[in-house]
Amino acid sequence: FAKPVIAAAHGGLIEIVMHGKTGLLVKPNDPTALRSALSQLANDVDLRQRLGTAGQARQRDLFSVQGYVTRLSQLLGTAAAETSKTILFVHQSAEMYGSDKVLLWLAMGVQAHGFHAIVLLPSEGPLFDTLMAGGIEVHVAEVTKLNRESLSLSGLLKLPGNIYRSIRDKNRIVAGRKIDLVYSNTLAVLGGAICARFKRIPHLWHVHELLESPAVVRKGFPLMVRMLSDKVVTNSTLTTRWLLQEQSALARKTLTIWNGLGQRPAVNEREADAIRALLGVQNGQLLVALVGRINRWKGQELLIEAATDLWIKGTKHVHFVMVGGVAPGQEHLIEALKARIASSPASAQIHHLDFRDDVWSVWDACDIAVVPSTEPEPFGMVAIEAMAAGKPVIVAGHGGLLDIVEDGVSGLIFKPGDVQAFAQQLDRLINAPTLRSDLGARGRIRQKQLFSLETQLKRTLELINSMTSKT
Repeated sequence: FAKPVIAAAHGGLIEIVMHGKTGLLVKPNDPTALRSALSQLANDVDLRQRLGTAGQARQRDLFSVQGYVTRLSQLLGTAAAETSKTILFVHQSAEMYGSDKVLLWLAMGVQAHGFHAIVLLPSEGPLFDTLMAGGIEVHVAEVTKLNRESLSLSGLLKLPGNIYRSIRDKNRIVAGRKIDLVYSNTLAVLGGAICARFKRIPHLWHVHELLESPAVVRKGFPLMVRMLSDKVVTNSTLTTRWLLQEQSALARKTLTIWNGLGQRPAVNEREADAIRALLGVQNGQLLVALVGRINRWKGQELLIEAATDLWIKGTKHVHFVMVGGVAPGQEHLIEALKARIASSPASAQIHHLDFRDDVWSVWDACDIAVVPSTEPEPFGMVAIEAMAAGKPVIVAGHGGLLDIVEDGVSGLIFKPGDVQAFAQQLDRLINAPTLRSDLGARGRIRQKQLFSLETQLKRTLELINSMTSKT
């Protein structure tokens, strides 16, 4: 809009604003510097116009949606093909955790290849904003979420009404347009499957979950997938194994496609240093990071116990940080986590940070990444993020993490739930800088070879093309 910009000089803003040319940069958290910049622009009409015009040109040249799409197409090695086909994505949240990121990259990827993507989300949020900024058609709608509450008696009584609203919202949003494929991302949404069945549209279900209890869920969800999908994509061999154990008939239409990452952003040493400073990490000290939603099985409690064990045994030059928020309605978990940290003798070196958009600055700031989940991870997106950042990873030896990490080669594995085994692997890396470097380097190579966005999109597009060629 050709408006002059004043921005804090940190984070990605440094890449966007050229000080004195397309805007003004000021020292972060400095009211005096901000006041001075505001006064400068308020009293100089010519400067406002010059910065605004130059900023508009820079945005158009470097930060346009078309430029993003073009670069993504180049990454995939093919130009966007002209097509009139439309894919309706249905997803269960508007946050920016693992499955949310996968949805974002897939929607951008298929649109870069000429499909038109329409995304339905249950609410606004970071994912909604990012999709919209990327030129994706995105709407808030009833998606018929499936969770523990919806499977209670009261939830089941509400289910018919939710399904009705889901179909109504979908019809309103689509407004008569032809949908060639419905893509349900995660088992937590039923609305896409129901709409596809009523309209006789091909339905692709992308399964990110591994649901082992209670028994009604373990058996009921695979049955639902068998009955309401034409093709199924899973994110790991373990997820596939779970589905087939419960419904062997799914074998003929199930494909495992590992999640992948695109090109990681350039290292921002200033932001990484800022995080270490925020946590009080001194020169010569190490930082261990666990990134993920705060819940009962992501392993935050296990990390606190391992950190305490190491501190008691004399390892006092290491800081530990857990980064992540909670699902709505579970804010009490944050208070419980803080109380548990406070009760540890190592509390001064154990920290919690809320969810951050700039997760790469966390990976750049840390020396060791851990994924100590006490229940099997269906995949483990944070593990491949840390590997892409060249950080050595320590993971619990179950679930999809076994697809990702080779013990002693591209990371270290410990027995799930075993505090002593976890602490031993931490101690091993803390005291072996060469091993940290070697594992980080080999992990980065493995991520690029097996868990790239290019490979994931290529295989997904092949499946989508085969399904939509019949419509």
